[in-house]
Amino acid sequence: MQEILLDRIARQEGTRHTLSNGGVLHIDRGLPFLFIYREPERADRGTDRLIAAEAARLISRRGEEAEVAELVAPLARSGSAAYGAYLLLELWSSPDPHSRRFVLRAPAGPAPETIGRMVEALQPLRELDPGLEIALETGDDRHPPDLPRLLTIDESWRHEILLLGLEVPPIYRDPETGDVYPRFLLQLRQRLSRALRQAVYEFVRVQTTHKIENHLALGSRTPADAVWGVDRALCDLEHSFDLLLLTSPVNGDEAWERFRSDDFARNPDFHYRLLRFDPDLLKRRLFAIRMEAIDDPALADLMEDKRQELDTQITMLRERGTKEFRYDSLRLYGEADEALVRTAGQILEQVPRPRRWDGQWVDAGGFRAAAVQELSYYRTRYDGIRNTIEIRPDVTGLLVSEGNLMIGEKLTVRADRVAPLVHHEVGTHVLTFVNGSAQPLQQLSLGLAGYDELQEGLAVLAEYLAGGLDRLRMRLLAARVIAARTVQDGADFVETFRVLRGDLGYTPAGAWSIALRVHASGGFTRDMIYLRGLIDLLELLRNGTDPAALYIGKIAKRHLPIIEELRYRQVLREPPLTPRYLTGDDARDRLDAVRRGITLTEMICPDDR
Repeated sequence: MQEILLDRIARQEGTRHTLSNGGVLHIDRGLPFLFIYREPERADRGTDRLIAAEAARLISRRGEEAEVAELVAPLARSGSAAYGAYLLLELWSSPDPHSRRFVLRAPAGPAPETIGRMVEALQPLRELDPGLEIALETGDDRHPPDLPRLLTIDESWRHEILLLGLEVPPIYRDPETGDVYPRFLLQLRQRLSRALRQAVYEFVRVQTTHKIENHLALGSRTPADAVWGVDRALCDLEHSFDLLLLTSPVNGDEAWERFRSDDFARNPDFHYRLLRFDPDLLKRRLFAIRMEAIDDPALADLMEDKRQELDTQITMLRERGTKEFRYDSLRLYGEADEALVRTAGQILEQVPRPRRWDGQWVDAGGFRAAAVQELSYYRTRYDGIRNTIEIRPDVTGLLVSEGNLMIGEKLTVRADRVAPLVHHEVGTHVLTFVNGSAQPLQQLSLGLAGYDELQEGLAVLAEYLAGGLDRLRMRLLAARVIAARTVQDGADFVETFRVLRGDLGYTPAGAWSIALRVHASGGFTRDMIYLRGLIDLLELLRNGTDPAALYIGKIAKRHLPIIEELRYRQVLREPPLTPRYLTGDDARDRLDAVRRGITLTEMICPDDR
């Protein structure tokens, strides 16, 4: 077996080998380093998890000392011969349960860049606790005090093997009982993993022949099966309900007629679809998912965020029609803060009310035909599209659910707004579902936690790039913020309606449609994210973010660093589709204007300003 392992290392390939007592050697692919943890005789809970998700690791159990000794030195020599140098870093916890020091044990002379970079990269760990110290001790003792050397110093010199030891303080467990603090261990694991990869990147770049473009690429390309199991479980649970459908009134037309007959003075009574599940049982399923089995810090972040979001959404469904629903909505989408409200007010002051439309109108059938034609364009470029476009009596306006576009049967759209809205719905919402479905991470199709804001920002950007972001639309985005703020401040339906009609000048029907959305189910403040998402997106683009990178699936702004890492690690694939509205000279010119710092009001179609 050893010959096979060494041969794979020499050929710069990955390997996996299980030791006699359950220890594991895992080398994801050809890499010129290895992280090592050897379980000591004393209890040492949690320490092995600090490197359990790294791309090249050896985690051994008690009784495997001889196997490890016979394996590590030849493996390191083979790796050094293949790459010109090799790094062995052994990690252990301090035997002092009250220790507050990270101690890097290193040689005095070789690889000063790597050692200096590791000391530097470890510094952010001190943010976890003000009392933590980062120390460098040079010398020949670079192994746990109660375990034998894995490699002699002379051998490491002769074979160009950099041997390092890292003693970590056991701050992730109770010093008296030894019980692990799981949340703190996760935070430590995330920061330590980042530090180790940054230092190893310096070693790989300076000392070896291995080519790598970023320290992010040093993570594992083959996450453990537990990751995919949790991802599937979360997505299966999300398939159990559709938040937007279940929180949208089904009696909108009847409620409008009653509201109008009451001279707009009585709060309407909305009805909703019956729930086909018990929210409490759904929560039981949610918290039975074994999140703790995920060691990969980046993917653990995504899964934990999704669980928290689903928890809030299920609570919202249980509390539809109550005042508590509003607080759940604010928790999910955040508040309309003063800066956002001020921006919305400026838009409404600076952008004139739209002229009366005297052109043609398109009904639901005509809009569906345009949407089908656009989807057919994407089908010619990718044969994995299985999405549908249908007209439905139980939908108001337009709604995309799980990549399927639903069109309200009473929809009417100005003819000049059809193309921008098709790009909004098909070219953004449907396209990101398709791209996400092509990824191994299923959440990218349904949406990472908090994806809505960036998603709606992209969808509005699509309207601008298509040349169809007009006064009406820009004022609507701003009015939705004002309406959401009234809900946030405790206004009832009639009060919001009066602000929209009296202060902002909307017609009764226009004020109704905006107020209905923000008061649905007891106060659904989601509508503020359109403008906020657009503002955040413009900032991203001005700061150099590649717009094509934002269409890999339904992602949130806060997850962009994780998505970048997963792409470098090749856990995620290149998306099959790029929005059509990113191409063409006019679109490129408009995108350049965004990068130069165009204002919100300057995004309005020139002939409609």
